[in-house]
Amino acid sequence: MKSLGRGVVIWIVVRVAMALSVLLSAEALAGGKKEGAGESGGGATSPIASTASGPREKTIAPEQAGESLGDVSLAASMLAGAGAGKCRMNFVLFNNSSATIALGMVGTSVSSKGDILDNWVINIGALAPGGQTARLFSCAIGAAQLSFSPLADFGTPPIKCLNAKQEVESCAVGMKIRSTLPMIEKDQIKPPEPAGGKKH
Repeated sequence: MKSLGRGVVIWIVVRVAMALSVLLSAEALAGGKKEGAGESGGGATSPIASTASGPREKTIAPEQAGESLGDVSLAASMLAGAGAGKCRMNFVLFNNSSATIALGMVGTSVSSKGDILDNWVINIGALAPGGQTARLFSCAIGAAQLSFSPLADFGTPPIKCLNAKQEVESCAVGMKIRSTLPMIEKDQIKPPEPAGGKKH
């Protein structure tokens, strides 16, 4: 019986270790739908600098009228990786409001020439009050500015609240964005040229 008990304990330890490994991997990849060209590679080490113009902090008032429920904070950091040509884009979301929120937005990186380099879809299904979550993506080298826009089902700010039936609805929650790169509005991004260049 003593030998059997030790075997059971070892089996439990192994199963717990495997479960933790799966959870950590899932957390790192959560929400990871990325569109556009990007580099993959080693761990991020330092913020990527930019001399482009634009604010690095932005406050967006709630779209819904009524008593404020607080705000949500988004920290956007573009980081240089350990290897040559490596880049990581990290979005960290803090729910400082009193409501469980959902978020749907696209982050876009733009080069110094105004060309779009990457689009990252950031979709959070539910984040409880006081909660924090992160999304990590690969990114292309050469970004000078960032832009943020809501997904089709969201407004500005791109936040909705979950009601008692777990349905999303508009609510009085604002948003604060802090970025390591300067930010521009979506309408300031030049439209991409048609494939194959201009036709005459």
